[in-house]
Amino acid sequence: MNETEIQKMCDKLGVPNAPLVESGIRTTLKFFRDVIWEDPFQWCDYIRGIDFHKPVYVDHLLAGTRLSRHTSLSPGRDKPFVYYTKPGTSPFRTGTSFEESEYELFEVPQSIGSPIDALVSYASGIKFHPGDRVSRLGGGLQYILSHEDSKQLIKLERTAT
Repeated sequence: MNETEIQKMCDKLGVPNAPLVESGIRTTLKFFRDVIWEDPFQWCDYIRGIDFHKPVYVDHLLAGTRLSRHTSLSPGRDKPFVYYTKPGTSPFRTGTSFEESEYELFEVPQSIGSPIDALVSYASGIKFHPGDRVSRLGGGLQYILSHEDSKQLIKLERTAT
C-alpha cells in the first residue's frame, strides 16, 4: 500500500492527512484486503463510520470474548463484514439505532482453533440522510469482523428492542 492510496482514502472520507488518521486508514485498508478480502474503496459509506481521530487497530479475539450488536429488522445491504460492540454499549453510540431492531449477544467459543481478527475502532457521529433527526453521537467501541469469521461466534441471546 502506498501513500497515494492513503491520501485518496483521506480525500474520499474528508478527513485530514494527519499521523493518527493515516495510521488508522492504513490499518483499515490492510484489514479489508487481508481479512475481509474486499476492496475498501467499495465500502467507503461504511468506513465513514470509523472515527479516524482515535486509534484504529486489529485485535485478536480470544475464547470467551463477548460481543453484542443491534441489528435492524428491515433488510439492508449484504456486506462481507459484521459490526459488533461491547455488551452494554448504546446503539446511539455506534450508529445502529433503528426503528425496529433486535439485540444479540455473542461469545467466541472455547473450541476456537485460533483467535478471530477484528478491526477495532470508535464509531464516528453519523446521520443516514440530511433529514435524519436521530442523534447518533458516536464514540462507542466497534469491532468489525469478516462475515466468515462472525459465523464462528456462538449466539447467547436475542431480544427484540
